[in-house]
Amino acid sequence: MKTRTHIGLALFAIFSLGIITASAEDAPSGLSALITPTTNHVSTLSHLEFSVVVTNGSPTNATIHPWILKNGLGTVVIFNAQGLMMPYHPEPPFITKPPTLAERAAEPPQDLILKPGESYSLKYKLGERFFMATPSGKYRARGNMIPSNDVEITVE
Repeated sequence: MKTRTHIGLALFAIFSLGIITASAEDAPSGLSALITPTTNHVSTLSHLEFSVVVTNGSPTNATIHPWILKNGLGTVVIFNAQGLMMPYHPEPPFITKPPTLAERAAEPPQDLILKPGESYSLKYKLGERFFMATPSGKYRARGNMIPSNDVEITVE
């Protein structure tokens, strides 16, 4: 079982590295993201929250999937000082408290079309458990599937 888990993590890392190395010029959609952590100095990376603003910089419409961006693995990726990706379990959606009808009504559609120049803002929270230890030091955060800025985070 451990071997399967390690092989799965290795494959995930290999395929993810190909995705996360894409630059803004390589992104055919014209989407870009601005990520901002709630704080740059933390005692742990677990549950660190980010504000994410996705902007359509292309001359045509672009479709995004807000639910996946809020709840999916890979909206924000963390790297340690050596540049290694620090995989984590994402926050489980709706397990601790199901959304109310009002919260469901306020959710955007499953497929959201951004016109040229339009933006969509969301909050993204890192999961509780990281696959590897996250000792004190400097880490970098950036968008995974959508090109974004890099943010330095210090774990004290």
